[in-house]
Amino acid sequence: MALAGCAQTAGSMAQPSFNNAVQALSGALSPVGATASSHPIQPAAQRQGKMASINAVNVMIEEAHPAEPRWAGKRIQETPLAGLFVRHPIARPGDYWPRVSIRIIDYSDTLVSEPNLRYQTQMPGSTTPNLARPPECIKFDAVIWTSNKKSQNVDGVALCNGDLKADGSRLTMGALRNYRSLMAPVSISSEQVRTAGPRVPSQLIPFDTPEARALYGNGGYLFGEMFLAMGYRGPLDGDQRLWFVNLANK
Repeated sequence: MALAGCAQTAGSMAQPSFNNAVQALSGALSPVGATASSHPIQPAAQRQGKMASINAVNVMIEEAHPAEPRWAGKRIQETPLAGLFVRHPIARPGDYWPRVSIRIIDYSDTLVSEPNLRYQTQMPGSTTPNLARPPECIKFDAVIWTSNKKSQNVDGVALCNGDLKADGSRLTMGALRNYRSLMAPVSISSEQVRTAGPRVPSQLIPFDTPEARALYGNGGYLFGEMFLAMGYRGPLDGDQRLWFVNLANK
């Protein structure tokens, strides 16, 4: 299966520019295990930001960061994670340093409860209004491993829909699906044991619950932003150096 690329706009293919602090978006994977909730819809006209269609799902970007204390934290661009994999590409076969583990510590409930189907971009002439996904964030801790014994913690990184930029690159749905299938090399694998490292679990992302599948599907645009802001191209080139300790189980 051919790897899906980055897209500046729907239907086009473009290479992401990490040197310009790429703001990566990803798209609408099919919402697995999620059901519609009673979350109130705020009309886009009442929100400060720009509505963008990301893989045929409407998201408000360039919006103010939420004021809730739970979303206070560092931005990826303010941490050593920014462009890490661009600065440190794989130098030779079998050299899997640096590695990064991600532990999700919080996420907006709507990322699990609100399926993307509700926010699909409408065709021109449709009488159905375009609704944008509500303000949403994920928060995570990361560990950067540069050897089996040397690591650096990066705690409390917050990423929200409003952090995305209109001129940012986007990962396609196909690219995000590719990441789901990536497996760790046997030489560095911890098999079924999921820890913060330095060994990598056999499956890079845990898809063991409906909530986990819904979070990655509905929040694909945030996971894509995370990947490309770090310069991580695993969904495109198969790099196996980034994994998740958990997903929807906080």
